This record gives sequence, C-alpha cells and structure tokens, in this order.
Amino acid sequence: MGWFGRLELLSPMSPRPAPILLRPYQAKAVGHVLACRDRGLKRVLVIMPTGTGKTTLFSSLVGKLHKDTGCDSLVLAHRRELLTQAAARIRLQNPQLPVELASEVRTTSFKKGQVIVGSVQALGREGSARLGNWRPGCFIIDEAHHAAASTYQNAMERFGAFGENCFTIGVTATPHRMDNQSLHGETDAIFEEVAFTYTLREAVQDGWLADLRGFRIATGVDLSSVRVVRGDYSAKALQDAVNTESRNAVAFDNWHRIAAERKTIVFCTGVDHAKTVAEMFRDHGVAAESVDGGMKLEERDAILARFASGKTQVLTNVEIATEGFDLPDVDCVLLLRPTKSWALFCQMIGRGLRVLPNTIEGVADATARRKKISKSAKPDCIVIDVVDNGKRLTAPNPDKEELDPSLSGLVGLPGEFDLEGRGLVEAMEKWDTLDPRAKALLFRRNINFQELDQTLTAVDLLSELTPPAEVMALSSNAWMKVGDCQYMLPCGSSRVEGHKIAIMEEDALGFFHLTLTSATREPLEFECGRDIADAFRRADRAISATWPFTKGLTMTTGDWRERAVTEDHREALRLLGVEETVVAMLDTAGQAWTLLELKRKEHATAASSAF
Repeated sequence: MGWFGRLELLSPMSPRPAPILLRPYQAKAVGHVLACRDRGLKRVLVIMPTGTGKTTLFSSLVGKLHKDTGCDSLVLAHRRELLTQAAARIRLQNPQLPVELASEVRTTSFKKGQVIVGSVQALGREGSARLGNWRPGCFIIDEAHHAAASTYQNAMERFGAFGENCFTIGVTATPHRMDNQSLHGETDAIFEEVAFTYTLREAVQDGWLADLRGFRIATGVDLSSVRVVRGDYSAKALQDAVNTESRNAVAFDNWHRIAAERKTIVFCTGVDHAKTVAEMFRDHGVAAESVDGGMKLEERDAILARFASGKTQVLTNVEIATEGFDLPDVDCVLLLRPTKSWALFCQMIGRGLRVLPNTIEGVADATARRKKISKSAKPDCIVIDVVDNGKRLTAPNPDKEELDPSLSGLVGLPGEFDLEGRGLVEAMEKWDTLDPRAKALLFRRNINFQELDQTLTAVDLLSELTPPAEVMALSSNAWMKVGDCQYMLPCGSSRVEGHKIAIMEEDALGFFHLTLTSATREPLEFECGRDIADAFRRADRAISATWPFTKGLTMTTGDWRERAVTEDHREALRLLGVEETVVAMLDTAGQAWTLLELKRKEHATAASSAF
C-alpha cells in the first residue's frame, strides 16, 4: 500500500473483502508478540524489512488484542502517508472496529473498541490535549526507530505506555539502533525486548522481496571534516561537500552505464542538490523531476503522480521518498546522500525492495517465488551507492565511531564488501560456504565479490585467530569475532559432551546474549546485559560454571597454544576437508585445535540434520 489514490478504495463503505491471510513470518511474529504480553512484558519491538507487511502485522495485532481484552488501540505515526495507510489497512482487516484519524475524533464520541490513528506531531506535542483523557490498552508505534525523540516520549508518557494497563508494540524496518541512539531512556527502557526479527536476508531468500544488485562507486570527495550532529552528517555541510559537478557527473555516468532504462529514485543531500541533479538528468535527455518537503502539497503530489505513472523516469528527492512511499516498479535506487544513520539507509534501500503486484501471490514455496520474481518485469533492484572518503570504522555501535551503512552490511556481510553488481542472494550463498575464520578475516579488510572464491585457500589464519581488540582487555578467553556483533569461543569436547561452543551476540537493543551449545544437550541461553565488559565477565562465569574443566583449552595464556602444529593435527584437518593450502599456513597448536573444533562441530551438525 502506498501514498497514492488506491488507498481510497479501502474506505469503510467498500464491500467487505475476503479475510487477509498472514504470511508465515507474519503469523509467527503475532505469536511471539502475544507470548511477550502473556509473560508480562509491556513494551516490545518487532523488526521487519520494508515491504514485508508491518502494517498488516500490527493491524492483525489490533484485532487480536481487541478480541482477547476488548481494549481500545492507538496507532502513532509521523507522516501523512503512514497515517492514511494505517487507518485504511486496519479497517480492511478489522471491519467490525471503529477506526478514525485523531484529527477527526471528537473527545465526547469515543466508541467501544475504538482505534485511533494519530500523528506524533499532534499527540506528542508538549502540552497537547488532543484526545483528552482517553487511554488505549494497545499502543502501536509505527517506524519505532524514532521512539527516542522527545515527541514520541511525550506521547508514550501521556497515553500510558510506561504504565500497567497498556501494551505497546513498536514496529520498524531498521535492524540497527535508532540513528545510532539508544532505544532506552534515562530510567525506563523504551522497549523491553525484541519480540520478533525477520531479516532482509531472510525476506530476500524466502522470495518475499526482490533481490538487490549492488554497485559501489568511489569518488574523491573527502567527508572526514564534515561535522556529525545527532548521529548523522550535518545537512548543510554535507550538501556543500558532495554537490559538486564532478561527483554528480560520476554518478550520472555510472547510472547511465548500469541502469539507464530503469525507474529510479535518487536520494540527495538537500534541495539545491536534488534540483541540480534533476537538471543534469534532463540535460542528458532523461525525464527527471525533483521533490522536497518545502513544496506545496498539490505540487508535490502532482510530481509523485507523474513518477508513479511512468511519465517521469527519475525522481530526485530530499527525505520525501522514504517512509510510506511505496512504488513496487521502482527498480533502481541511486544513493547520492552519504549517511551514518542505519535507519535512513534502510528506508532509502527499502524503496526498491517490493516485488511487482500479482507476482508471488498464492505461491507457497520460497524457491518458486524467487523464480517467479526473476522472470517478472522487475527481476531485481539495482542499488548504486556513491561512496566518498572519510573515517570508516567497524560495525554499528553507538559508543564509538562506526562504519557508514552499506548494502552488504544490512545482511551481515562486511560493510566494505563490494558486490560488483552481483545479487545479495548469490553473495550470501557464497558467504555461507566460508569457514568462520575466513569470515573473521574479511571483517578486517576490504573485499570484493571475486575474491570470495579465493578466501578458502588464501586466508591468513595467523591474523584471523587473534582475539579482537574490543574483547582482549575484557576476557582471558580466546574469543574470536565471526560476524557483526557476534563472537565465538570453542570449548573442546569430553567423553560425555562433544563439540562445546560458546556464542555471544548483541541484539538490536544493545543487549548481549550468550548461547552454549554442544552435541548432546539443548542450547543454554544467558542474558548478559548491555555493558560489553560486564557481558563478557558474565559469559566467562557462565562458561566456567557449565563446563568447569575447559579453562585450559579456552584461555589465551595456555602454553600449549604456542607449540608447533603436529602431523596428527594436520592429518585430522585434512580428513575434515580443510584445504591443503590452509593446513600449510597453520603454525601453532592453538590455531590447529581451534580449527579442528569448529570443523568437528560443522560435521556433527551436518550429520544430525541429515536424519
């Protein structure tokens, strides 16, 4: 559903439609959210990519919570398009419920089971009296990555989200923390738990979203001196830095080479930038227009309508074609706006994720859906990311400088990984074939798609097996970084319990979770808090308590780790399928033992899954 006229087809006067069937992941999300409520949680978060039906999900939850408790519901959003979309969808899925926009509600006419959809600007404004003393039992926050803002906090306080009688559900497409800010307040957590996560990777591989083909176009523009304000580049300084004739020309030349026939949204840094880029496209004979928030609504809607109809091929914009802007036939996204905000980056990428209507409806199998998409008029979406020079460090962490968002980073690949025009599905499948040690190395250096074929036989294990700097000072154990915010510690085997592995992961709310797995017991899970130092202390204590005789194997100080690799080690690795070139690189017993444990674990997992 989008911003344009088809929403009017969903008015309360329309004939009652057939019941909407939730997709499997949507039904699973509903179950997880209701289970959180039954456990006594009051504020939970759901993370699902753009295009996977977050509005459908919370419309279903509104209906189920009303059926269970008879409660009223409030849906909070921050854009005109999102308000009308939410109201229309809730009416469609719950024709028995009264649904109104807050701007049209009279405080003396509340109905039983009332559902009100309101803007955060009106309801969260300091001193707002809109809706009087009405209090919902269900509170939905759309695009919840904005929830740390003062207007959202005002609305949550005012309508009882931090009280005992309201169940609050935030939904967002952003798998990283909100604009590099914590989703926790000073005293009360904004959201207590991530109830459900469905990743972009899963949605693409399951055939619900279009595959994305990525291109990274490097420029010589220096961003290292551009100020960062509230987690993102200063808008004016950024526009001054990147709105140059040479950079714009590089972007156009590559777009023309890669995606000249595609319907394209261009994300720019400011109004002048958007106008300049649109004019450049027109000078080359391409039908292009620019749109920005300073335009009158009538003018803006007319431009968007021409783009929707195909009369305009290229739309340049400044934060207009993001949340709530859904045109499934957009099959190219050109990123001229550098950002440090994962939320904004997700929204920009999301404009190209949707598949064409009537492509996958009724297709139950993921492989079949992907095949249908590949044969449609929109087989994929091209993302052209114009990247500049600046200080670019590692993955998302609000307590330190970090890598600017990237397409590869959204699906767990190294942030600097260059897809070279390949699809995310192909890259992810190839990535999955890599040894965990190889993955660890690739997170520490630039890599492109072609080099993936070489990593299994050209990986530097000496570098890989070095504990990451952020953990070395916190733990005496030889933890290894094997992914974005993910660490692994092999813990050996015993007569009664084989292939013991500890895995530490950080979730979207900044909480660390420890999982202990082995070949003979169900996984044990431990909550380790938000402070990284305390988290690893807790993890080390849990490992010691669960497996009390493993310290000699896991600690970095063990003398045996520096001994020479034996021929028995090498032969065991060969029998487990490790390439000879990799075996030849090993020069310490610690490296060999770690690799052996991981390979044995992989083989044991594969063997058990075969049955």
